[in-house]
Amino acid sequence: MKYSWPYGVFHWLVHYSLTVVLLIASGIAIFPISVPFEIFGYEIQISVGHIVALLITFLIDIDHISVFRKFGIGKLMFAQKRLISPLHNFFSLSLFAIISAFVSIFFSRELGLLFFVIVVHMLWDIFEDVFIFRTSFRRWERTWGLNKKDIEDAYNELLQGEPPVQEKKESRIGKAVSRFKDRVKRKRAGQAQAATSQA
Repeated sequence: MKYSWPYGVFHWLVHYSLTVVLLIASGIAIFPISVPFEIFGYEIQISVGHIVALLITFLIDIDHISVFRKFGIGKLMFAQKRLISPLHNFFSLSLFAIISAFVSIFFSRELGLLFFVIVVHMLWDIFEDVFIFRTSFRRWERTWGLNKKDIEDAYNELLQGEPPVQEKKESRIGKAVSRFKDRVKRKRAGQAQAATSQA
C-alpha cells in the first residue's frame, strides 16, 4: 500500500481522534481555559489543553520532514521502510512512557498526560507500520538517528527502481527431479539417434 493524500488525512484523523479520546477519557483538564469558536451559527468551546495536546501530537512527527522533502508524499513509505526515524523507535517510546509515569506521580498529572499523548501517537504508528504497510517492527528497534547518507542511498535506490526479487532456490527434491528428467531426455535422444542411424 502506498502513502497517499487520502490516506494521509485518515492517518492524521486517527492521531487526532486518539488524542481527543485520551484527553476525554482521562478526565484531566490540562488547561482549564476554553476559547469560543463559532461554526455554522453554533458556538462551541474549544479547550486550550486540547489544542496544546494536538500540537504536540503534530510536532512529534517533525523527524519525518527531511524524508518528506526529499521523496514527496508518493514515495514516503518507500523511504520510511528503509530509513530510521530519530524519534520513532522503541527507545523513544519507552523513554516518553517512563517520563509520563514519573511526571504524573511526582509532579503534575496534566504534564504527564501531555507526555503520554506522544506514547499514544507512537503506538498508532507502530500498528500502522506492521499491520497496514507490512513494515517489520524491527525497524523500531534501531535507535540511532537519520543522517544524510542514509537519505541519499535510499534516494539512489529509488532512482534505480525497486531491487529485483531474488528467485527462490530450488529444493534438493526439485534438483533431483530436474536431473532425472534431463537424463530421460538424453536417453530418448540417444535412442532416437541410434534408430535413425540404423535406418
